[in-house]
Amino acid sequence: MVWLVGFGGFTLVVDPYEIAPWISIAGVNARRTRAHEDGYRVHVGHRLLTGEAGTITLGSSRVMDGFPRDLPDWPGGYENLAMAGTSAFELARASALAARNDAINCVVIGVDLREFSTDTNTQATYWITPMAGGSQIAALAKMALSPSAFARALQTVDDNRTGGSDERWEQAYAEAGLPARFEEELAKRYRYYASFEYDPERVAFLFRGVDALLASGKQIVVFIHPVHAWYEEARQRAGAGPAEIALRRDIAAQIAARGVTPEANQACFDGPALQAWDFGGFSAPARTAPPAADGSAPSPWYYVPSHYRPALGQAILDRLAGHSDVGQVGEDFGRRLTPDTLEAALDAFQAGREAWLQSQTPWEAHAAQAFDGFDANPPEPEAGPRAFLTRTDHVDLERDVRRIEDEHSAAR
Repeated sequence: MVWLVGFGGFTLVVDPYEIAPWISIAGVNARRTRAHEDGYRVHVGHRLLTGEAGTITLGSSRVMDGFPRDLPDWPGGYENLAMAGTSAFELARASALAARNDAINCVVIGVDLREFSTDTNTQATYWITPMAGGSQIAALAKMALSPSAFARALQTVDDNRTGGSDERWEQAYAEAGLPARFEEELAKRYRYYASFEYDPERVAFLFRGVDALLASGKQIVVFIHPVHAWYEEARQRAGAGPAEIALRRDIAAQIAARGVTPEANQACFDGPALQAWDFGGFSAPARTAPPAADGSAPSPWYYVPSHYRPALGQAILDRLAGHSDVGQVGEDFGRRLTPDTLEAALDAFQAGREAWLQSQTPWEAHAAQAFDGFDANPPEPEAGPRAFLTRTDHVDLERDVRRIEDEHSAAR
């Protein structure tokens, strides 16, 4: 028992995931060098309940890396609460948790086809976060007794004593290595989408979590990520084009199913409490040149084809906020996705692709040549184990959402 208390106490005091940033001990945890480990899930799970920012962003590493970490001048405060490698399952659970935080007014959720795949539903540390259910105290207890969290605590102390850090994470987007990574993604994304399986059930699951946010009076914007044209074309050539269309149709159907939503208590953007936007496709930023191989001209909008820079994330926020100066992103960057605009959005997607294919730029020709080669000699598909939503997943989410709906209905 003494050993167990010491084990858990050490993890709680070191606080490797920065749940309590005010606990800062020189030489122990003044630098939380491992807070990002496991996709920030533990940190995010608690911040969803305790954060004081009026606007939060949720999503995968595209949001984590592609949106600002902080916006000091954002009205009501802003916090980036993305989780690397997340899924529709985790985003639904995060939405239900955020609905319990009265400080949050607006939730911006970034999604892509990958969030709706039959890949794994969660990452390991999800189960020691408040998103997994139960009280925040229970989640802290699970974290304190977690061997993984204990290992992160040891790493944090060692880094603080020696001046070390997670250099691999810190150098993930070092400019010198980005041209090669851009090139590698041609095959990598083709391989992944060659065996991609879209699960429309996850769209409905995510929007059931969004219902909790609506019931608590928050404004929600769900948007589709702007990936580079190389990434978009990889999906098309690998056979995932129909899934792109299905995702947009399913999101529009979820919007339609909710009809006229109640007004948000304190909206951050013009328009209804629930909105969907499409920033994907072959927009002006997506069609820009990849970084020069010699490093002389980095990509202005993208680190790699799958991950955009914070400048583009800021452009998304500006577009949502209705700023008239579209600058270099162009007038076609971002379209509202509703049942009425759906067909126009799909037509614009196809028109953008045709314009890209006919552009005959060196980088379009290079990508086309690579994809022709993959079509002729297909690389081994990136096929992993499939995971599906279970009855328990649905029951647990439904219980939590209905509790919030009932609480707010009784309060009206």
